[in-house]
Amino acid sequence: MPAKAAKPIRFSTFNDSWAELGEGAGAERVDVEPHSVGAREAGSHGPDPEAPEADSPYAERNGAGAGDPRDSPLPLPRPRSADEHEYAHRFEGYVGPPPAQGFEEAYGSGGDGDAGGAPAEEDGHHHWPTARQQLGTAIAVLGWAIAAFLVAHRFVPGSAGLVSLLESGLPWLAVPTVLLLLGALAARSLRAVLATLAAASIWIVGYGPELMPRGDPLPANLRVFSEDINAPGASNAELAGAAQLAPDQHADIVLLQGVYPQLAASSALANLNSAYPNHLTQYEFGIWSRYKIADSAAVSLGTTTADVGGSSGLVAGVAQVVVGALRVTIDTPEGPLVLYVVHLPQPTLGDQGFAKARDAALARLVKTVRADHAARLAVVGDINVAQTDRRFSDLTGLGLTSAQAAAGRGFGFTWPAEFPVVRLDDLLVRGADPVRSVVLSALSGGKTHLPIEIDLHL
Repeated sequence: MPAKAAKPIRFSTFNDSWAELGEGAGAERVDVEPHSVGAREAGSHGPDPEAPEADSPYAERNGAGAGDPRDSPLPLPRPRSADEHEYAHRFEGYVGPPPAQGFEEAYGSGGDGDAGGAPAEEDGHHHWPTARQQLGTAIAVLGWAIAAFLVAHRFVPGSAGLVSLLESGLPWLAVPTVLLLLGALAARSLRAVLATLAAASIWIVGYGPELMPRGDPLPANLRVFSEDINAPGASNAELAGAAQLAPDQHADIVLLQGVYPQLAASSALANLNSAYPNHLTQYEFGIWSRYKIADSAAVSLGTTTADVGGSSGLVAGVAQVVVGALRVTIDTPEGPLVLYVVHLPQPTLGDQGFAKARDAALARLVKTVRADHAARLAVVGDINVAQTDRRFSDLTGLGLTSAQAAAGRGFGFTWPAEFPVVRLDDLLVRGADPVRSVVLSALSGGKTHLPIEIDLHL
């Protein structure tokens, strides 16, 4: 007997909501009551009056023992993770239950989600970077900025002199570079580590040799002692400290800057005069030498009006104002040595920019030294120009060699004395070889500059 053809069936509930299970005009409609899940879970006794019978159309179509379609689970909401909830509100314009409820609509096949039920990402949208990623990006930017400045700082326009100020602190860029490298390692950011390693490598190549000992094996035959005793607020005790230190160091020539008229009667000057047979004090400068002082002349650098006639006493046009420089000739056993004892204006930030007065005085000094054809010549004192400052090349361009660069160790910082961060005092020479350059400790408190000692081979 041929099998009976199954008819399409439509189920409906009391609210006339239809679920189409088949197609065709001959579909049969069966009315059913809403399924009571609570009663089934409670385990009711006896046969289910609503269970399909063996000869029902549904059983006839799907076979005896087939499950009731009412028993198929409905798609229930699943918990929404914190990331998915943030994504939905940020990128999908999702409007739904507040975050406290923590649910989202279930996604089925053929919907807007993927096969696994996850919401589909719109093209071009990405998750917001984490705090660690943002930290790594910031460190990488700073690392490359330091590396770029270390390489190209001399090509940056010196607007208002601010670049000169930054260049004076170039050696100290090692400190933020090390801190950034530690931060990059903590953030586990490869690009941040590469950026900080690049900055550290450039610093080591440029300034690492400064940390190594330098010098010439030639024997020294002249020792020079120089110190700015800081005239503003200077005291006899500070001058006495320098007067005691210089002879103890067996200096052949003692050069002091900042010796102003109020110190003319100091007993420290008498001690230096007795220790050194040749001495000269003019303007703010004091020179004591074991060898004859052949001549001296004032050099006007435009900082104030100098008494070019000079005198044997301490003379300054205006107290606490830099006069300029003093040119003296010392007759050493090896021949004459010309010294420019200088005290350039302090580099300060004014209305016209940074270190404008210093730069103007330096330009005049460079012009004067360039016109001087002495075989042995040295510029020594408080030049107020750091070795990393671009203006320092104005002096080295004259054929002068920095004693600290040639024969020092470390950076040789001299200012401020309490915690030196920059070298403002130096001796630059031509016609002689620097053998040794050191920074001495101050003997009294309150000074803003540390003394320097240089051994030369004439």
